Amino acid sequence: MSLFDETQMAGMPPDKQALKAIAHILSHIRRDEYVGWYLGVGTQSFSLLTEAYASMTQEDVVKVRELFEPQNPRNPKEDAQ
Repeated sequence: MSLFDETQMAGMPPDKQALKAIAHILSHIRRDEYVGWYLGVGTQSFSLLTEAYASMTQEDVVKVRELFEPQNPRNPKEDAQ
């Protein structure tokens, strides 16, 4: 078995799979400072992911964006200096 064969959401309906995947990425954006820098507020990725999450959960998009806003985004290039 290879990494390409592994599944984690077998049996879940597609909409639940999508929501789980989106929430997983948004959680990383919120708590991982480097991911938050590259994919956080102001990026198209953050905008699309939070809009999709809000739509799928019937939540207000502003509240979702506030919920998943990066905690402490840091530019890894600045840390390397």
